[in-house]
Parts: sequence; structure tokens; C-alpha cells
Amino acid sequence: MYNNKEMTDYEKFVKLCFSTYKEYYVSKSTDKESVSCTFYEQIKDLKCNDFYFFYFLASYENWHDMINEAKVHIDKCFKLLPWDKINTHYEPEYKNIENNTVLIDEDLGNGLFIPYFKKCDNNTLSNMCACAAEIYSKKGYMNEALDFYNRYNYYKISRLKSDFNDIQGNSVSLYSFRRFNEHTISDLINNTITVCPSTCMNDPFDSLINLWSLEENLQKTCKDKSHIKPFHDSMKNYRIRSFCADKKSIVRNILMWSHYSGDHTGICIKYKLSGNFIRKEENNKYEHMFLKKIIYSKGKIDINSNSINTNLAYATKHKIWKYENEIRLIVFNPNMKNKFYGIPLDNDSKIEAIYFGYRCSSQKMKTIMNIFKNYSNKPKFYKMELNSSDVYKMNVVPINNNIILSTE
Repeated sequence: MYNNKEMTDYEKFVKLCFSTYKEYYVSKSTDKESVSCTFYEQIKDLKCNDFYFFYFLASYENWHDMINEAKVHIDKCFKLLPWDKINTHYEPEYKNIENNTVLIDEDLGNGLFIPYFKKCDNNTLSNMCACAAEIYSKKGYMNEALDFYNRYNYYKISRLKSDFNDIQGNSVSLYSFRRFNEHTISDLINNTITVCPSTCMNDPFDSLINLWSLEENLQKTCKDKSHIKPFHDSMKNYRIRSFCADKKSIVRNILMWSHYSGDHTGICIKYKLSGNFIRKEENNKYEHMFLKKIIYSKGKIDINSNSINTNLAYATKHKIWKYENEIRLIVFNPNMKNKFYGIPLDNDSKIEAIYFGYRCSSQKMKTIMNIFKNYSNKPKFYKMELNSSDVYKMNVVPINNNIILSTE
């Protein structure tokens, strides 16, 4: 009994959401298409000024190629959504009680509780943006579709936190093996960390996203083809930078020097990265970055799927690379179009040490050391040298920090 109180359309919508939720998920209905269709028919004529209401309509209509109706409803959804306050949660019409639930009405349904789906979290926002991107793609509005896919990617990964979030404002030390080139010198001069697309890495299987997001692969796995190009273009806004954890004295690892520092002619930089640098807050520019420990897999990986999670996409490598102990900085930034760009270190992050490779020339050493000649807090400098008693374990020889070599 509902105490003879006539329900508003919004209350009907909420109640139908709850009953459909129970049938769809709790009872594990096998005929989900029928459940979804019934739900749509029950709510489509209701009068609700609610962003979730219009999202449910648009989602169903998009799936069933009712694109004109879907566009009208997804536009209404986003019009009601406060995009200027990304971290703002939608205020429910009813009191938030406990355990993320909301009460329909104190006199309604004898205290019936439903899941508090009104909370507009990042997972919900990413789903809404993906829906909008597909609808706009089908309508042929590719620039708008790309914008929504950028938002989708941002909200998808902004839920993912750094593997180092528990450092509580302290810092983490990581190592970066570098060739002697313009990007390395620029980082040292400008106190930045250069990131680049994963396609620039030496191993084409380094990031599985490179294989999965290829247009030809998406053509095989996607039912609808119209959204492939804007989705593929949005993936180009990811950048990465690889670091190593200092396990088993990583600076003595001859493979790391051979693979990543120009056959021992480059350098290895030891960074101290602060907790504030690692943890980026939500922002209205749709930019996010986080540190992820690489997962080394020995199993079979099939990319013939229409979805792939971020760990698999950017942070999974074959077990043969396990010796690297890689920590990866994953960056999403739709506002930077250059392949390579530098991210400034904050005031609590710094370069702690620089290790010169066994074949690094005196001229290169002079050039790098002179960059820091006017620094009051210089990094420590070391040279990798031959260990004649154990040739596979190089010696790390300190260089006096007070000696700055002249380039003349």
C-alpha cells in the first residue's frame, strides 16, 4: 500500500528504476533485452526534469538506432548536468539516509530503499560521455564526438589512482634511463619530465593499446563503425613516461643501459617525485595523470574485444621484461597536440642524482654538469665504470659535485 498518495512522475521513475534494477541484476534475468525494453516503455512518457532520466532514454534509443530521439535526450541530459563543477554531486530530491541509499518517501512504500544511483560519480559521467559520443558520431558531428570521447577517457581514468597514493605527501624515488638528445637536455634545463605517445616506444607490443585501438582492429570488433575514427583520435591524447624502481640495484643493470641509454652512451636520472606531483586533482581541462606499476603477464592475451581496461591497455607487459621493474607515468591531456612535451616538476620534486653511462663521453658529461653549475642544491653525479673483478656488475663512481667542468 502507498497510503493513497499519488506518486509524482519522478517518484514513478525512481520506483521503476529500483524494480528494474532488482530484475536486471539481483535476480540475474537472462532476458535483459526484454527487461530493458519494458523499462523504456514504462518511463518514456513520464515528465521528469532529471539528467538520469534523459540518459536512460538516450542510452536505449542509441542502442536501438533511434538516433534523432537519442540526440534530443542526451542533449537534455547534459544541459541538466553541472559541467562547470566537475566534482559536484547531483543533489537528490530526497534525503540521503545511509549506506549510499535514498528513501523514496517516508510515507511511501513503508520505507522502501533504493540504491543511491543519483550520485553523479566519474563512472556515471564516463558512461554518459561514451553514449553522447556514439550518438554524435552517428549523426555525423565528428568534432563533438571527439570532444565527448576526450571527456569519456578523462572520467574513465580519473577514477584510477596512483599506485603510490599511500605515500601521504612524502615522495618516491624513481630512475629514468635516457639517451643524450634534445628531450633529455630540455628536461634537465627546464626541470620537466617529457612524455610521449606509447607508439614512440621501442617495442610495438610495449602498450597493448597500440594494437587494440588500431582502426583496422576496431573495424573487426565494433558493431557500429561510425564512431571508430573519433574514438581512435581520442586515444592519441594519451602519453606515457617509463621509470624504474630501484630493485636489485637497477643502475648496475647492463640491459637497461644497453636498451634505453644509447648503448651506455646516455645517462640515468634519479628523480624524487612528491606526493602532490603524483596525485593530480580533478580539473575542467580534462587532464589527468597517475603512476602505475607495470603488471608482467605470462598468460595469453586476446585483444579481439570491444573493450579493454586501462591496466591491460597501458600497464601490462610480457614477463620477459620483468627485470625492468617498470613504473609508468600515464598521462591524458587533450589540450597538448605535440607528440613530445614536458610536464613541470613541482617545488617538492627534484632530480636527486645523475649517472653517466660507461660510454658517455667527457663532452656530454661537461654539457650536463654545466646545466647545474649555478644551482645551490645540485644533484649528485656518478660515472659507471668497469668492474674488472666482475665485468657484469659495473662500479658506480661518485663525481665531486663541487667540480663543474668547463665546456671550453
